[in-house]
Amino acid sequence: MNVLEWLKASSRYSIEDRSYEKIANDREIGVDEDATTLTIEQRELLVADILFVALILSPSSTSSQTVSHNGFQRVIGSETTRNEKYLADKRFMMNIYKKYGDPRYDIIKATDTPKIKMIKIEDVI
Repeated sequence: MNVLEWLKASSRYSIEDRSYEKIANDREIGVDEDATTLTIEQRELLVADILFVALILSPSSTSSQTVSHNGFQRVIGSETTRNEKYLADKRFMMNIYKKYGDPRYDIIKATDTPKIKMIKIEDVI
């Protein structure tokens, strides 16, 4: 199994092949290399990078596409990431980046804002 095949098998998220190639290239790993040559650190960082692309750089919902002709029909389904899954995967990704001191940890942490911001209410009466 080469690295590209390994990347595709490492996550349930739908990502284009070019994105997998970019993930590997950013880590200076060739997609045609044998996946058994990857270290544990490389594997974990690649998985975190897949999650980064899926959660941070991609929409949380994609539409479906249906193509039909005569009796033939092909459907490419929609996909939506539930908030619970998003948060669990994000924690998993952040823990990997933190474990290896990857700069993406600090980038995500610096831009991470809560969805609900609590505002201090003052009584003016």
